[in-house]
Amino acid sequence: MSENPESSSKALKINKENVYKIFECNELVVIIFCSCYYQLTCIHKSTFEEVSVKVSELYPDPGKVVVGTSYPYETWTEYYSTSEQYNHPFHSKPNVRFFINGKLATKSFISDITVSNIVSYIQKLLDNSIQEISSALCIPNKPTNAYEKFMIGYFKNKNSQAYQIFKKLSMVFMGDFQFYAGFGEEFCTMYSDNQNKSLIIFKISNQPSPEFEQEIFSDDSSDYESLYDWGEKHSLYSTSEITFDNAEEMLKDRPLSLILFYNPDDLKPVKRFKDNIKRVLKEYCIGVHNRINFLTANGAQFSKNLLEIEKSQTDLPFLLFFRYDTIYRFPENYDVTTLVSYQQLKTLLKDLFSSNRYYGRYDRYERQDKSGSIHPAYRFNLFCKFSSKPEKIDRNYIPDSIENYFSVSLFDE
Repeated sequence: MSENPESSSKALKINKENVYKIFECNELVVIIFCSCYYQLTCIHKSTFEEVSVKVSELYPDPGKVVVGTSYPYETWTEYYSTSEQYNHPFHSKPNVRFFINGKLATKSFISDITVSNIVSYIQKLLDNSIQEISSALCIPNKPTNAYEKFMIGYFKNKNSQAYQIFKKLSMVFMGDFQFYAGFGEEFCTMYSDNQNKSLIIFKISNQPSPEFEQEIFSDDSSDYESLYDWGEKHSLYSTSEITFDNAEEMLKDRPLSLILFYNPDDLKPVKRFKDNIKRVLKEYCIGVHNRINFLTANGAQFSKNLLEIEKSQTDLPFLLFFRYDTIYRFPENYDVTTLVSYQQLKTLLKDLFSSNRYYGRYDRYERQDKSGSIHPAYRFNLFCKFSSKPEKIDRNYIPDSIENYFSVSLFDE
């Protein structure tokens, strides 16, 4: 624990006035955000104090880790709005957040607030955020998650500055990537133009083509800010491929999805889709309430089910929007291959999120023809090979409630 005015063996009181100095002096800062309105805060006070004491015993070196408390939430929500893109919004109950060199870790702490849970999580961050490999073959070919992303680093040794920077990155993005590291000349010479330097590679599974599966970090691997920006880009804007096999896992925790169905013989639309997500649609990658899961899908694999919703292979490429188990269609005149299509898409999404029909509120204006908008069209299990027939949604139909409107599970067989 750092030997500065803010450090002690008990939980610190952290606010916006002293936080910069605390970040500057400590590698890991654990902040338990409390609400002055939450009645059980006093119950957790002893837990916070015990966590601070336990952590100081495990990591006594100055500047390693410090534990503190802060409130109210509102000031911090605004203060860290740029980082809040990764996390669930702050709530009224106590909430544990982790800051590595001043960067908010992307993975939220969702376990019960107990001493053992918090201490174990801190140990995982500091000691086990990277899996060491003995050869490149040790990286699993079949990741545990359908959309899993890897960060793989190859270094001369563990004492190199590049590896220490890579370790910091792993602590921040542990919730987004699986991190692997290999050491020695065997790894550093894997690429002919690497000249025995450190090498960092991003990989993502299940892509339409090998060209989308990996990217090598081309800047200075000892420059933390540059590496962080590169990691953040892949964390926020990389798209995954949806299949029959991974659909349930892909969609179960992500209710909003925009899927590009493409022709496997023409991958140019896939590249344009990926590029425009980073340039035009960034706001829908970082939002809390309207955050969209951008996906790609091989239209040939889904050809049979697509016919059920009046989409054939000659229609490829095209976009479909999904909210829970409901399929939203785009206007008939929308062409995803045109130069201005993504600016139009941004306008269409803005209109959708601001409309009554998206939130399940309907009035007399919603009875009008919405052929120029994104509109709900079917309730259908598109991602099941043996799905029942789709239920077409009448544009003039007004449900009794939002619950009635979204009542069929996407994964029911």
